[in-house]
Amino acid sequence: LPFSCCSSSPVHHTFEKMHPLCSLPLLIIILLSSVPPSMQESGAYFRYTNCTPASYQCGSLKFDVDYPFSANGVHRPDYCSYPGYRLICSPDNKLMIHMNSTAFQVTDIDYGNKFLAVIDQTQPQEACLDRYHNTTIDESKFMYTDRDQFLTVYVNCSATFSSLPLIYDLVSCVSGGSSYYRLHKNKDDSLESDILGSCSSTIVVPCNSTMAGSLAAGTSSLADVIRGGFTARWKVGLGWCSDCKASGGHCGFNGSFPDQYTCYCPYGQAIGSCSSSGTPMYLLTKLEGKSRLVLRLFF
Repeated sequence: LPFSCCSSSPVHHTFEKMHPLCSLPLLIIILLSSVPPSMQESGAYFRYTNCTPASYQCGSLKFDVDYPFSANGVHRPDYCSYPGYRLICSPDNKLMIHMNSTAFQVTDIDYGNKFLAVIDQTQPQEACLDRYHNTTIDESKFMYTDRDQFLTVYVNCSATFSSLPLIYDLVSCVSGGSSYYRLHKNKDDSLESDILGSCSSTIVVPCNSTMAGSLAAGTSSLADVIRGGFTARWKVGLGWCSDCKASGGHCGFNGSFPDQYTCYCPYGQAIGSCSSSGTPMYLLTKLEGKSRLVLRLFF
């Protein structure tokens, strides 16, 4: 016989024989009725409001602070940004971000492409090749882009490489050998180890493709290219965050479920994107003191 929630049994036996599914609507009504009106009206809405992009200016750079970033001087809750994407406006009005303890100046932010234009601030402000060092990014949070190339510098080599452009040591910082450079698209594309063994050191830095072209044409110096910066793309939010924004939501972070695609919507919290019907497929709200009500609705 098909299942029915109805029963002809006496009233005092109703709850004893009621199927578990029949009690679900009643349970939802009880839970909702137990939430104070002020909480029912606000709930997850405050997260949607709090995560609205905030206007920001650091020096001449003006932009909105939005997911995944946080910034000093902007009072946005932690759930509006992703850990490790912290922007800081320095006392000398440079926008900075740290990757693997290396300080980078941010010269541009492109939310559409998820690009940061950055310059390694730890590279020396001089022309001596032996003072420069490798530039790397935090590849757990960022990736290199096809807008850039990699510059490898071979410093003070005893062997002669006729296939590589020679770097003229105008300030005589390195003596005894010659230095060369090479431009390449793949970061891990290196020369044979026996060739590298003839050089006192090698330096690998990502660089702007336009600057790399100027170096090859002889219109820019090696120092210009190394200090010219490059582009890094942030990894978090790829794909789903654009969907969240397109649906009218704000991307966020759930510390209990860090890999979850948290999207804050006008009606509450959703996964991935806001529902076109305005009905929450997933609602996590109602915080009051130390008590927490978690309500999941599936339609």
